[in-house]
Amino acid sequence: MAVLARTTAHVASVVRACIDHGVPYVARGSGTGLSGGALPRADGVLVVTSQMRDILEVDAADQRAVVQPGAINLQVTRAAAPDGYYYAPDPSSQQVCSIGGNVAENSGGAHCLKYGFTTNHVTGLEVVVPDGSVVRLGGRAPDAPGYDLIGAFVGSEGTLGIATEVTVRLMRAPEAVRTLLAGFRSTDEAGAAVSAIIGAGVVPAAIEMMDALAIEAAEAAVACGYPAGAGAVLIVELDGPVADVAAQFAEVEQHCAGNGAFEIRSPPTTSSGPCSGRAASRRSRRSDGSARTTSSRTA
Repeated sequence: MAVLARTTAHVASVVRACIDHGVPYVARGSGTGLSGGALPRADGVLVVTSQMRDILEVDAADQRAVVQPGAINLQVTRAAAPDGYYYAPDPSSQQVCSIGGNVAENSGGAHCLKYGFTTNHVTGLEVVVPDGSVVRLGGRAPDAPGYDLIGAFVGSEGTLGIATEVTVRLMRAPEAVRTLLAGFRSTDEAGAAVSAIIGAGVVPAAIEMMDALAIEAAEAAVACGYPAGAGAVLIVELDGPVADVAAQFAEVEQHCAGNGAFEIRSPPTTSSGPCSGRAASRRSRRSDGSARTTSSRTA
């Protein structure tokens, strides 16, 4: 049996009814997770929050948004974009995954290297706990006093309760975004370049390696035009102030060349799909040089 919940009170009443009748229940958002956290029970109730999809508030001044659990991840970024902000966690399914599911699974994405996972971007929760009561955890402040209950709840795979309202951090869109693609003869060389980049204190927004098999598959599918003979391709995305990005880009180029890169390119940041790797940014540049959020990442 599935229940399409629409309000916090609805979720709470369903949970209480399940408790009163000894029926197991499982919460489910968009169902895009890979860990099995939302698998239904044949003898139970599936509490589906996909109809609770409203963005209740976007407060650019406080860099916060308040959303229902069924709100789609990328929808939050789109709502914040006119004010120059975005929601940082970007799982590969962000075009269809929901914030409630992100909270349950502590979802990350290509940019978690620099910006962290969902737990780093949730400051408040309204939760229906297993006895059917409704509690609030945290708020708008970055660090609530006392025990880190939000840290315990985010990533609990729905076992500690069902989130019915989520307060998330919004981040200012970066001034500049640049992407570097480097071709190597082997994954060992590409891996050494990664170690050199991180060891030098450069923290890219995203960094990803494709081996020969992945390159072959991408070329066969869409003819990306990766460097001929590459046994590995490294894709590095840098963001931040213009001057910082320029300096870091030069440093990353140096580390790649010093570890065997035989070809280095700077492809357009707005590209998406297999040819750009998962490190392709959701953020592109306006003609005035500022950054904006886009929906260029694929699910």
